Amino acid sequence: MRMRTLGLLRELRNRFGPGPFGKIAQKLLALSFRELGYAPIVERSVEGVDIDVVGETGKKFGLEVKTTEGLSIGLSPNNIQDLRDRAKDGYSPVIAALRLAVFENWILAKVPLDELSAGQVLIERLRAYRMSDVENLLAPAFERVVEEHYQGTLKNGQRYLSEQLRKTGIEIRGF
Repeated sequence: MRMRTLGLLRELRNRFGPGPFGKIAQKLLALSFRELGYAPIVERSVEGVDIDVVGETGKKFGLEVKTTEGLSIGLSPNNIQDLRDRAKDGYSPVIAALRLAVFENWILAKVPLDELSAGQVLIERLRAYRMSDVENLLAPAFERVVEEHYQGTLKNGQRYLSEQLRKTGIEIRGF
C-alpha cells in the first residue's frame, strides 16, 4: 500500500486503539468489496464471520478479518468455528489479514479448514493460500476507500462507517 494510505490507517489506529481499529478496517474492507461490485455483502460487528461477500460469478466468501502490526494474527476457536459454519452454508472460508507495514496489502487466504488451528498464525503461512486475482483488484479499491472516508472516520469512527455501509446497501448485523 502507498505510504499515504499507511499513514492514514496508522492515524486511525492511534486515535481509536487496536480493537476499534480492527472493526474500522473491517468496515473499510466491506466498502472496498462493494466498490468492486460484490453484492450482497453482510458485515458483522459481533458473532459470526466478519464479512460475507458474493462475487459477480456467484462465488460466496465468508471472511474472518484480522489486522496487525506484527508478523502474525491470532485465530480463536470461535473464529475457526465461525468459518466452518459459513462453509456449511456454501461460503468459501477466507482469512483477510492486513499488516500495517510498508509494502503490505490485504492478504485473502483460502486456507483449508482442516489446516486451521487456534492460536497465532504467521502471515507468511497465509501467502501460500492467497487469492491473488482478488487481492490485485482490492488493493487500489481499498486505498481509494480509505482516502474517501478518512475524515469522516476520524471524526465519528465506526458510526460514520456504519452509515456509509447502509448507504451503499451493505447489510450490517450487530452495530
